[in-house]
Amino acid sequence: MNFIDFIAKKIAKNELTFTLDEAKTACGQSTSDIKKEIEFHKEKKHVFPLLEDFCVIVPENERKRVRARTYNYIEDLGQFLDKNGNYYVSMLRASDLHGASHHAIFVDFLTIDELNYPFSKFYKKEELRDNIKYLCELEGNIIPLYKGYYRTDIMVNQYFPPEREVPIPPKTKPPEATHRTYELQFPFPKKEFEPYPEYKTNRKNIWRKEYIEEKKGFYFSSPSLTAVDLIYEHAHWGSMSDVLHNIQELSEAMTADDICELLSWYPNNEVLQRFGFLLELLSGEKTLIEPLENHFKGVIFEKIRLSDIPPYDDDDIRFIDAERNEQIKELAKKWNIEITFVLDNDLDFPDYTLDNLVEFHAH
Repeated sequence: MNFIDFIAKKIAKNELTFTLDEAKTACGQSTSDIKKEIEFHKEKKHVFPLLEDFCVIVPENERKRVRARTYNYIEDLGQFLDKNGNYYVSMLRASDLHGASHHAIFVDFLTIDELNYPFSKFYKKEELRDNIKYLCELEGNIIPLYKGYYRTDIMVNQYFPPEREVPIPPKTKPPEATHRTYELQFPFPKKEFEPYPEYKTNRKNIWRKEYIEEKKGFYFSSPSLTAVDLIYEHAHWGSMSDVLHNIQELSEAMTADDICELLSWYPNNEVLQRFGFLLELLSGEKTLIEPLENHFKGVIFEKIRLSDIPPYDDDDIRFIDAERNEQIKELAKKWNIEITFVLDNDLDFPDYTLDNLVEFHAH
């Protein structure tokens, strides 16, 4: 089989990624010959080598897009990078899936359990620009995979969700999507299936989203896991204040069951302490806060900063909104949180000026 027929067969089955080994086996060609084919068809925008030995196929209707569709490649990439297939779509991309889309998102976020792939294969020497080198050195456990219109932050999570002790029943697959052409009629025929179903999986706090007509899908974090991931990685966004909006909007999608499930395995109590404070501050929904209160019942909190990022030298005094000052002081005392930045979440706090600011120390 020649290379272009291999690509055409993949597109016909809506399989839009392939590995170098897969192409070699199917085409009966050497590594160097397949790499030449990939370079040739890359110029024609038929394929894109995302990694040294992992390529994305670009169908004709995708070639003019500014950013790739997440579902076309993200599951295959997660399974390729983690040999056990333990991955989930996370952070701001998962937040967007839950309706918490305060930020415009131009990057996919992929969390994996273990990286079974050498970093040296993420970038060719000529691709390692200074800004990429800087990001890799800065982030530590985060690899920015920024190539063309494929932009994915890959995060290696030391707190990867465990499988359930008691498996849940398998999800009944929705009807197969059909691609038949309807004759023009009114009213338009209704589809006999939900095109984008979501459901829980046998791994705690991991949900599954299907795109039935596209015959694609991927795993993503539940609202509470998305929130604690955002808190844990808050330095990645610049500061904790940059994700307050998302946490507040995520709280609208959270349930007590989702939070209890998280508390049954999540080991970082400092992150949960911050989560409890922010959830009570930004949501105030008692049914969501009670599981966290019960989790910490009888526990003496160590005083921690709301953000791990140290305040600037001239930030000895912080300010918050005057109308919520006393409430926030009480909440900070309850969760033993030291606030080290301005809580200027405009979704929850009224707009304010310097005239109605008051001094506040969380000591």
